[in-house]
Amino acid sequence: MKLANHLLSILESLHDAVLVIARDSTIVYINNAYSVQFGVPADKLIGRKLSKVEPKARIHDVLKNGQPLINDYSYLHSLNIHVFANITPLIENGELIGAVAIMKDISEFYALQDELERYKTYSTRLEEQLHNKIFEMLESHVPVMRQAVHIARQVAESEATIMLYGETGVGKEVFARAIHEASPRRDREFVAINMASLPESLFESELFGFEDGSFTGSRKGGKKGLLELAEGGTLFLDEIGELSLFLQAKLLRVLQERLFRRVGGTNPVPLNVRIIGATNRNLNKMMETGAFRNDLYYRLHVVPIHIPPLRERKPDLPLLIHTIMGDLSMKYGKHITLTQEVYEMFEQYDWPGNVRELGNVLERMTAICPRSYFVPDDVPESIRQEREAEKMEDTTPIYEGGIGLPGAIEQTEKEMIIEALRVSRTKTAAIERLGISRKAFYQKLKKYGLL
Repeated sequence: MKLANHLLSILESLHDAVLVIARDSTIVYINNAYSVQFGVPADKLIGRKLSKVEPKARIHDVLKNGQPLINDYSYLHSLNIHVFANITPLIENGELIGAVAIMKDISEFYALQDELERYKTYSTRLEEQLHNKIFEMLESHVPVMRQAVHIARQVAESEATIMLYGETGVGKEVFARAIHEASPRRDREFVAINMASLPESLFESELFGFEDGSFTGSRKGGKKGLLELAEGGTLFLDEIGELSLFLQAKLLRVLQERLFRRVGGTNPVPLNVRIIGATNRNLNKMMETGAFRNDLYYRLHVVPIHIPPLRERKPDLPLLIHTIMGDLSMKYGKHITLTQEVYEMFEQYDWPGNVRELGNVLERMTAICPRSYFVPDDVPESIRQEREAEKMEDTTPIYEGGIGLPGAIEQTEKEMIIEALRVSRTKTAAIERLGISRKAFYQKLKKYGLL
């Protein structure tokens, strides 16, 4: 088999490696690009059988069946490289006389692909760690709180609308942010709206935005509303129970149609947000009295999550204090610990302001404490006074000859509480049955060992 000189010049000018073999797999030609790219001199290959050098080379298949292989990927064991090749049979007078392969080394591409896969795996692990870190601040030893966090984790990846229930200060926005950060929308905005703080006159302009010149005194060029700012992200509607029926109707329309218009505008703007609502109100009772729309309730009440108050999760105090004090140490540049006596005062307090109150108390104490540890005098007076009041109640004397009037009153009181707990489905129902405040109820539970 001979190649014309002019054809050899063309082959030598190519930047891709060229290999030509005869019908019996003898290597008859490699161009200079082949030698340079693969580091093999021509005299080391020409004349040898490719079947001996590279038994599994794909060019052998072309010699067998006479069919070309276009855009073919293969691995050359003799050279330890991945190649991309076009392999064509050589036909002369209708007879197969050999084959030619034009190849490109793509080992770097494969290396980059492997590197990309490693980065993907690493990224996935980091994402899982971040997902876990997000919910670490919500760790709990209390079953009801653990259940709330479990539900939040489950629904974070979905698009389901979530309704968070809980008293003021329990951490509803912390929950909402954790859900957002663990969701596919984490790279977009989290926009929190306190519905109670929006005056009815400004509701539409703040929520929907406005066009240039839509009303007297409006900003030149218009303004995006909070809904547009949350585009692609999460919209947190806090204090949803405080909206008037008029504003509830406006919000419902937007949530149903997933469209809104800026004030003074005519073009509809699509709403692409994940909705998370929150309230400290009993929306069921509000519906019964007509203070909250049924249709809006069912639009929001897809996945309800009930967050317990701090007084019902006292075992979590060490975790919460550790987390809060860690943040305060960075903020104030000092590390302060709690003595056992201070911790016991915290444990016996009912924390009506919940986690928010705990955080405020610890920050106040940290800001003014001159030592590396807290003492009882550092604790706010309101908490100390309650502690002293409980001590006085615990030292009520028992009169000789019987339990006396104070003892009889306490015994009757304890029996009434036990009976209320027995016949009531919830503690809230028991409190209503007894006709006392929630704070007094939990103080008495602790006093009589009923917690």
